[in-house]
Amino acid sequence: MTEQMNQESVYCPLSGSSKIVLVEKIAISDLVSLYKKVLNCDVASEFGNIQEIDFYHSLESELYFFSPMITGSENFYEKLQVFDWYYLEEKNEYDYASKFIKPSDCVLEIGCGKGAFARKIHCQDYIGLEFSQKARDLAEKDGITVLNESIQDHALNNKQKYSVVCAFQVLEHISDIYTFIEASIECLKPGGILIYSVPSYDSFSKYVSNFFLDMPPHHVTRWTDTSLKNITKYFPIENLEIWHEPLQEVHKSFYATTIVKLALFKFLGKDIRNIDFGITYKILDIVSRIIGKIFAKGLISSELFPRGISVVSIYRKI
Repeated sequence: MTEQMNQESVYCPLSGSSKIVLVEKIAISDLVSLYKKVLNCDVASEFGNIQEIDFYHSLESELYFFSPMITGSENFYEKLQVFDWYYLEEKNEYDYASKFIKPSDCVLEIGCGKGAFARKIHCQDYIGLEFSQKARDLAEKDGITVLNESIQDHALNNKQKYSVVCAFQVLEHISDIYTFIEASIECLKPGGILIYSVPSYDSFSKYVSNFFLDMPPHHVTRWTDTSLKNITKYFPIENLEIWHEPLQEVHKSFYATTIVKLALFKFLGKDIRNIDFGITYKILDIVSRIIGKIFAKGLISSELFPRGISVVSIYRKI
């Protein structure tokens, strides 16, 4: 009875609907162990006294989300920033999104990091929003204007100011996604362009167990193409297009191992879970890595590549 009452108090953070399905329960102790094992990073303090997080699917918006939505502190992200791979200077989505920006545009980027995207575009004016003081300092060394404030606060005094508002790999980190999207749109001029990129839950990453970066306190939502399109149901924007990056060269072995492991799991009649420390998983993981290395060598051309992990969705303010 208690579990049913708890689920009844959970709502989709995008649509507000209670029409949700519980997909999986995840013990916080398992999440803490996973981060410790992979990154040697202690994240226990991020969860406080919470013992369990649930993973839900919204039947109305098609969004997948974790509840409670525990997002990482600045201290957590400072731990991640020590890894070179965390803030990449080159991303396929940057090249794609830059096509929608004209020299006369005024651009706002939410979660701009060190300003990698700002260096790739030519526009009349650029403002970045970033919570990390270290990232802001690095960006400003290159003359990039960055403010340490949220999009919700920024929107209060900058309504209809920008011709383009963008956020790359940010939306999946946000717990209050409704006000985040609402404020993004408020900052746009009528007819302005909104650009969001997120990890795609329609990619092979959907079938990856122990993918710690796609779980709290790092990511709290997962987005399919349908859920990205459904944003237009709740806000005054239209979806112009959705673009999936091709598989990146660096992810070839990751993809190949995932497909082999999925095949083995299906053969044994087992389901892929968010976290799996079982002996069967450990054995299949070793086997999959060996076979995956061979499989990856067959991906010799982009013609053989599937879609990659990231997806970009382009909107226009109505």
